[in-house]
Amino acid sequence: MTAPNIELAYTNTDDGQDMSGLLSFLQEEERRSIDDELNAERAVALDFYNGEPFGDEEDGRSQVVTRDVAEVIDPAVASIMNVMLSGDSAVEFDCRDKQLAKVITASVGQEFYQGQDGYRVLHDWIKAGLLEKSSIVKVCVEEQEPIRHEAVVGEEDLAAMVMQGVQPVQSADMGDGTIAIAWLEPRPAIFRDYVVPNEEASIAADARDLDDDCAYLQFRMPRTLSQIAEMGYDVSGLDSNDSYLSEGDLASARDGRDRSVWPTADYRTGPNRRVWLLEEYARYDLDGDGITELLKVHRVASSILHVETIDEQPGVAWCPFPMPSRITGQSLADKVMDIQRTRSVLFRQGLDNIYQSNAPRFTLNEASIGDSTIDDLLTVRPGGIIRHTGMAPEPIALPFVAQSAFDVMQVLSGEKESRTGITRLNQGLDPDALNKTATGTAMMMASGQQMEDYMARNLAEAFSRLMMKKYRLMKKYGQPMTVYVDGEEIDTDPKTWPDDLKVRVRVGLGTGRKDQRLAYRMNLLQVAQQAMQGGLRIFTEENIFNQIAGVIEDSSLGNVSDLMTDPAKLPPAEEKPDPDMLKAQSDAMLQAHKQQMDEQKIQSDAILRNRQMEMDAAMKQQALDYDLTAKREKAALEEQLARDKATFEAELAQQQADREWQLSVMQLAQQRELAEKKADADAEMRKLRPGGELDK
Repeated sequence: MTAPNIELAYTNTDDGQDMSGLLSFLQEEERRSIDDELNAERAVALDFYNGEPFGDEEDGRSQVVTRDVAEVIDPAVASIMNVMLSGDSAVEFDCRDKQLAKVITASVGQEFYQGQDGYRVLHDWIKAGLLEKSSIVKVCVEEQEPIRHEAVVGEEDLAAMVMQGVQPVQSADMGDGTIAIAWLEPRPAIFRDYVVPNEEASIAADARDLDDDCAYLQFRMPRTLSQIAEMGYDVSGLDSNDSYLSEGDLASARDGRDRSVWPTADYRTGPNRRVWLLEEYARYDLDGDGITELLKVHRVASSILHVETIDEQPGVAWCPFPMPSRITGQSLADKVMDIQRTRSVLFRQGLDNIYQSNAPRFTLNEASIGDSTIDDLLTVRPGGIIRHTGMAPEPIALPFVAQSAFDVMQVLSGEKESRTGITRLNQGLDPDALNKTATGTAMMMASGQQMEDYMARNLAEAFSRLMMKKYRLMKKYGQPMTVYVDGEEIDTDPKTWPDDLKVRVRVGLGTGRKDQRLAYRMNLLQVAQQAMQGGLRIFTEENIFNQIAGVIEDSSLGNVSDLMTDPAKLPPAEEKPDPDMLKAQSDAMLQAHKQQMDEQKIQSDAILRNRQMEMDAAMKQQALDYDLTAKREKAALEEQLARDKATFEAELAQQQADREWQLSVMQLAQQRELAEKKADADAEMRKLRPGGELDK
């Protein structure tokens, strides 16, 4: 287990002082600081957020619960987180050295966001405050246990290690000229921020501010006796009745389950017995000099384990809607819980009316009751049959008033929006937004934005106090570190940071509305341009650089140093020469240039004339060549045409002769065929004629 938290700077008190008066003071302040009524209200708010039943539900009736508290808490958390994490520093440190102020802002921011889960710390801090009226973050630095190293080295190596600062905690001669050693390497302290559950914190009832006039602040931490012993405390004298068995209704409401009894008896006996370790910060005159000191006390019930004087208590509280002269004011849930209760009742009654309209009650004559009539009436299903004898059961008609209930719910929704500033318009949830005038819509969104900015500003003021406490811790316990500022690595040592540092909040018009701020910057740049053109010297290079750097940052274009050079890092500009001398030099250069141009013109004209003559001669020769070539090509073409004509005519004559020969052959064949047919016919006729010839 790590060593106890180091809460800012302190010096131990002298031993042997009488602690009975201090114990009585602490016990009385503890009794006065515990506000059971406040914790009960916080538990109710958590139940409303979780949509838990109200406890007056009836069987057979609607038990629906609207989630109005969650509907305003969750968007508010997202909106405030967006403001705090939008890329700019929600708070900035300021001192005479502006560059050092940037380094400190980046260093503390890096320790908060990268050195731990800063996003979760902010989220839990915001949500707890919006739900539970207020929330406390504890800022502390924790020592880390050193790392143990072991090695076998020679005597010379061991001597060199000792010269470098290594202090062996264990050594053994191995007998072969080597020595086995073990040493502890210290590790730097780490900085942590814890969101303390409200059931584990108590503040003096009459306190108005945690730092200025708070006489008593208590953090209750569940610890086992073993853990307390590891912190270096004697646990043998602790009362056996000082057991930790219950966390109360607020913790149960936070978890949505009962954690009042631990699962095994081991948590109530032996080293695992759990008790409340009280870490108290009290203003008490312990040394009797008539001046109260701020004391840090570790106590278990009536046993004081440790007392020390400190400079500053570690708690930072925030409240979304603070009340004058009070630490705890109102929460965002306080503005909505009564509306959630009323809307839930109206919603239930509207649903009950719908249920009864869809499944009405019946009047039934006893003479009409059969064996199944009652069961059929109690079994509600569409198209169901009711078996009866005699007169039919008649439904009791009820007026439909559910719409009226829903209308009233809409009225209450408007009341909720006016109270909290969380509207359907600035959530992008209103389907009728396009039907509203642009001016009216802008006014409603601006009104809601004002409420969110108000809560964000209250958080930022508390966040600035948190960062100042972290700054003082880092200045006292921090080690040299490297941070990035404007894209450049810068080494810094927190111990050299100044004491007279201030912190300023940059939440509201700046961080939350980049588009509007970007428009303002562009307008300012235009004004600067016009002023410089008019000869006014009210804007310098550094002014213009800062304006453009702001535009780059608001536009999220990247590191300023990558896109633009700081004029402070540029070499000195060269001195400007005498204007008259510049004019004379310019005139001489112009005259020489004019003469040179005239000479070049004469030379170019001569060159152009020569080139023109050469081009004309070339064109004439080219025309002659073209004519000769054309004549040659024409003669060749005519000769080729004559040859083609002769060839064609010869082929045509040959074809004509061939056709005539083929025709004659065909005619001879036909004549031969006719002769053969005539001879055959004559022979046939002779066969058919009987007797001899007629002429004989």
